[in-house]
Amino acid sequence: MKKLVPELETLAEQVGHFIEYWGFKKIHGRIWTFLYVSKEPMDATELRMRLKVSKALISMSLSDLIEYEVIEDLGKGPRGTTVFRANPNVSQVIIGVLRKRERKVIGQVVTAQRLMQSIPAAEQEDVGIDSKRIESLGEMIETARAGLEFLIQMGPIDPSIVKALAGSKFGS
Repeated sequence: MKKLVPELETLAEQVGHFIEYWGFKKIHGRIWTFLYVSKEPMDATELRMRLKVSKALISMSLSDLIEYEVIEDLGKGPRGTTVFRANPNVSQVIIGVLRKRERKVIGQVVTAQRLMQSIPAAEQEDVGIDSKRIESLGEMIETARAGLEFLIQMGPIDPSIVKALAGSKFGS
């Protein structure tokens, strides 16, 4: 195992916090960071030793990251163990997460709102609910759902566009 620099540990920790903010586990961000910056793919044992976590946590986390296509299983490495690397197309990863996770969540919100809207207006009024607000909420949810679908259909963003935005006044 190569020597670890504290700066890499700090970076992995901060990416972990960021990923956790978006509803994943901190360990997912930490694993992804180590794999993303590594010159060579890594196996579970090397990741476990670098991150100082249990074998079970690494195993479950790698499975989660593969499911969302955040990392790739490259098969057997030189030592005969399965090696992994970060999916280099971050835009593709984001679209995949939107498709697999956010689409499901917003679908549940749509279903719950429609169920609420199906209650007769008089009954809603009896319990102090404004039926027009329920309808308005449905319109907001539909706008969010349509926006999500637009992003998913748009697909991965060309990295040159991201670089151009980052270098423009918009990116600063």
